Amino acid sequence: MPRDQVITRDEYFEPGRLPLAVLRVSGHRPTAVHRHEFSELVVVFRGRGRHVTDSGNWPIRAGDVFVLHGDQAHGYENTDDLDLANILFSLDELPLPRVDLGALPGYHALFDLEPRYRSRDGFDSRLRLGPEPLRAVAALVDRLADELRSREPGSGFASLATFMLLVAELSRHYTSDPPPAAQPLLDLGRVVSYLEQHFDDEITLDSLAKMACLSRRSLTRAFRGAYGCSPIDHLIRLRVARAAVLLEDPRLSITEIAGRTGFGDGNYLARVFRRQMGCTPSAYRRMR
Repeated sequence: MPRDQVITRDEYFEPGRLPLAVLRVSGHRPTAVHRHEFSELVVVFRGRGRHVTDSGNWPIRAGDVFVLHGDQAHGYENTDDLDLANILFSLDELPLPRVDLGALPGYHALFDLEPRYRSRDGFDSRLRLGPEPLRAVAALVDRLADELRSREPGSGFASLATFMLLVAELSRHYTSDPPPAAQPLLDLGRVVSYLEQHFDDEITLDSLAKMACLSRRSLTRAFRGAYGCSPIDHLIRLRVARAAVLLEDPRLSITEIAGRTGFGDGNYLARVFRRQMGCTPSAYRRMR
């Protein structure tokens, strides 16, 4: 495979079906660095090798779990009896009901923060599963692969449900039993979880910094490195996103929506909403 080849979504995702696929690879051979038009969750079941990226290369072994997003180039070398699963997915296109998944700091750490900070952390913050959890995850991966191969009615629903179970299981493991190097990511993930669960509360940068055991400046710098904005800017984005959802309910007034999303005042909501969405809440409602 030529270096930096881009693997397209059409190679694995069928039209009209979920953007989700499972590749179980036994005796994985070395592969050149490449990219994808989708995200990839990798679970190593047996053997060892080296994971190669543009920013470095690191040893991998049975029990390692990590996530790659489409813009992240990677490959493998020095593989030895390497058996792994690649779960390919497009998270933005999957109809996933998040419910309280965002309350798990491990979800934010595993699927968002760890991929972003991989070069900084030397890959030491990846999730590592013990033998028993690894067997349970392997069973879920096999079940997901079976459902995706099935053409029976309900297979799409079962595939999505199984993928959700897999994401929840791995996120819980990252939250409850993280490697030492992952603690800063979990602290940041805890802040993100809190913002998602309490976006309608009065929140200050001081309270978030205390939660993360960081100074205000350190938290802001870490947050900008991960999300490209400050914690308070991220909070505002969450509030605007929630307001956009509530605007689809014609029974709710702008003032009520402002109260439910932490803005408190309809005029303040209107100013911020227009700045981020390019139109007023009223205009947005009319377009729905």
